[in-house]
Amino acid sequence: MHFTGVKMHFAVLRFIFAKLYDTIISQRKYKDVKSVKLTINKSPEYREAEISIKCCEIDKTLQSVIDLVQNKSGSLSVQQDGSVKTIPLSSVYYLESVDEKTFVYSKGEVFSNGMKLYEAEEMLSETSFVRISRSCILNTDILDSVKVMLNGKMEATLDNGEKLIINRHYVPGFKKKFGL
Repeated sequence: MHFTGVKMHFAVLRFIFAKLYDTIISQRKYKDVKSVKLTINKSPEYREAEISIKCCEIDKTLQSVIDLVQNKSGSLSVQQDGSVKTIPLSSVYYLESVDEKTFVYSKGEVFSNGMKLYEAEEMLSETSFVRISRSCILNTDILDSVKVMLNGKMEATLDNGEKLIINRHYVPGFKKKFGL
């Protein structure tokens, strides 16, 4: 699997490698794996960073690393009907966790994603996405309006007319995203 056109700082690459290494080795997911190999070729002739992953299978851990890398290029890896594809973050309305599974909602489509919601929140922290409840992360770019409700809650109306509740615990983070 190759990702090109992704402009990354080497610190990000080290973070990704460390996450993958720690998870594989500490959880002993692959009994035959004694180590994880990292090769970095730095040269002024390269015009962009390229990440190549060689593996025997893509499990949830590796998928979360792939998602982290793809986020840097503004996309998210999702599954639908047994196939994996990449969708742009700009088309994602929100992510929701239901029964320990993460679903990605876009205009008229629902996808699944192997990440935990807290992993998605961490990955999307420098984007227009913000946590609005224990089970939901919202893309603020698709907001149509926000209304204050009783008990400190807010109601977000998306540009497709769908309404989501911003729980009072998450209102300060929501306001901070807008500099309020």
